[in-house]
Amino acid sequence: MGSFYNVCIYRLPVGKSIVTPRSSCGSCGHELGPTDLVPVLSYLFLRGRCRYCHTKFSPRYMFVELLTGVLFTMNYLVLGYTWELLIGLILSSIVIIISFIDIDHHIILDRFPVLLLLLGIIYHVWLTDMTFLNIFLGGVIGFGFFFVIAIVSVMGGGDIKLMGALGILLGFPNIIVSIYLGFIIGGIYFMPAFIRKIRSKSKVKVEVPFGPFLAIGGLTTFLFGNEIINFYTNMFMG
Repeated sequence: MGSFYNVCIYRLPVGKSIVTPRSSCGSCGHELGPTDLVPVLSYLFLRGRCRYCHTKFSPRYMFVELLTGVLFTMNYLVLGYTWELLIGLILSSIVIIISFIDIDHHIILDRFPVLLLLLGIIYHVWLTDMTFLNIFLGGVIGFGFFFVIAIVSVMGGGDIKLMGALGILLGFPNIIVSIYLGFIIGGIYFMPAFIRKIRSKSKVKVEVPFGPFLAIGGLTTFLFGNEIINFYTNMFMG
């Protein structure tokens, strides 16, 4: 699956089919065979290079494959062999693809918030007893909060749609946890660069993709949201 997600990450933003043609070396164009496409192992055995022209491949291909395995395993350990696991695996897959496309192109393709919206509807109809009000509030808060940020500051339309769809999936109050985690994770990642910018007194504005942090916050909340809420509730209310 991780190998397939690499194909999606590379091809979808540039309008290419994810079905055809078969994978090939981006340098020499040689079609890659089955032994060239074994996840992780092919990269290690070939030392990160094309078998045919010896051009070096980005280690990110292997990283995405490893990340997929880690997230799928985490979903199983948390959710067990349940139908909810299927929702978690699909969500994890969307998070991986969204994150790396946003890193590369600073865009979140509209199809992914739509997929998340459909996933949320299926999830609640099929597996949860969350009230319509909580589902509605989740979507309104997720969409509305970032819509306001976009008015007063800089926030991409893709981020707004993403959080609206995640709000439907997670519901209220979990969407608040998701937003909180997204900002915390993003803040930790960008803090060193922010400090360097202040020290250098640079006035250059740098466009940064925030989608990956929001997506990671959403996945983390899906898996551990209730535990996080209980932790803070016990901390502040005894």
